[in-house]
Amino acid sequence: MTLYQLLKALDYERLAGTAGEAKARAFILDYLKQKGMNPNSEAFEFTGFESGTATVSIGDKSWEATPYGLCPDADISGELLYLENADAIYHNPGDYQDKIILYYHSSKRLYELAKIANAKAFIGISAPFKGAYSYSHRQNRAEYEVFPSLMICYDYAEKLMKYDGKTVQIQIRQKVETKTAHNIILDIAGSQPDGNLSLLVGHYDTVARSYGASDNGAGSVALIKTAEYFAKHQPKRDLRVIWFSGEELGLLGSFAYAEAHKEELQERAKLVINVDLAGDPIGRNIMMVLGTKELMGYASGILKEEGLLFRESLSIYSSDCMPFSVYEIPSLNLARVGGKALYHGHTAEDKAKYCNEYGLKDVYLASVSLLRRILNSVYYPVQKEIDDSLREKIEKYLWQSRLEVPKLFWQEKFRKM
Repeated sequence: MTLYQLLKALDYERLAGTAGEAKARAFILDYLKQKGMNPNSEAFEFTGFESGTATVSIGDKSWEATPYGLCPDADISGELLYLENADAIYHNPGDYQDKIILYYHSSKRLYELAKIANAKAFIGISAPFKGAYSYSHRQNRAEYEVFPSLMICYDYAEKLMKYDGKTVQIQIRQKVETKTAHNIILDIAGSQPDGNLSLLVGHYDTVARSYGASDNGAGSVALIKTAEYFAKHQPKRDLRVIWFSGEELGLLGSFAYAEAHKEELQERAKLVINVDLAGDPIGRNIMMVLGTKELMGYASGILKEEGLLFRESLSIYSSDCMPFSVYEIPSLNLARVGGKALYHGHTAEDKAKYCNEYGLKDVYLASVSLLRRILNSVYYPVQKEIDDSLREKIEKYLWQSRLEVPKLFWQEKFRKM
């Protein structure tokens, strides 16, 4: 099967812990086994939900909305207040008690605003010319922080804002419960293993109500075809390919995996290549290097030798690379962005019809090219190191993601000299 044929086979909602995820897992496992590989899966539990429904209504008028994940059933009535910039709440928090706030943007985190506003609910407005975004409250939130939150499409918001100051009703129907999701793991043994382990990873789950073609069915099929390549062309060193679930709900699968395998990761893992976002027929390739400038130059040179141009930068990346950074394992994060497919990301229109083989091939070829060089080099070419300039960014990201004080298991700088 081609990359695009594989993507079409995964063109449905794959929300973690639901039947859609199970269907995708079965497809990936079966395909790999048919190609002579021996994958397995690892389960993890979390607080999840089924894709719910929501409406905002006044009188005989009603507009469909998308509830945040983890919002339980609710029936709410209150005065609608339109704020173009919800930062206003931060400056005058006492003005918004018991209101239902319709807003377009904010530089603040929503739960921070909710805490000081004492509002009844928040309705966010998605960007124009696309469906409503799907978001979710994070795990580990205090009960009072899982407040009623919705997203509504831009066109509906234009109509709803005319009722500023009027009483509106919100209805949310969404089942919240303990769920089980699964990561898929495939080991490809090296012919001359030397103790080093390289990982190729990406997530196969989606947000609620989205087919997740560009995010991240595209990355998932790149992993499938890369695994297929190395199953046919055995590398010298060990390679592990992992399809994570729960990325869209807060990197749940990759955090669960890193915790369960932390001793092995600390001892053996030297590099993560993460593929997250692709498919756009017209777009641009990017490589976010969570590592060192030396790694960035090395990887960029390999790709250029293969005729692949990726705009590189030294930075963190909000994806499944982050749990590995805790153990100072660097990562190369490959993506293709900037086109129609990704424009519809996190909405119901992120479908395979906006992708094609051309938009999928570069991240696949980059994965193969980088791993072929790294896995077969005389000496392992990547140092287990992350630039000190990224430490604060990593700590801040982990704090916001996990809602707990992060701890980095990094070798002290003086010990690297």
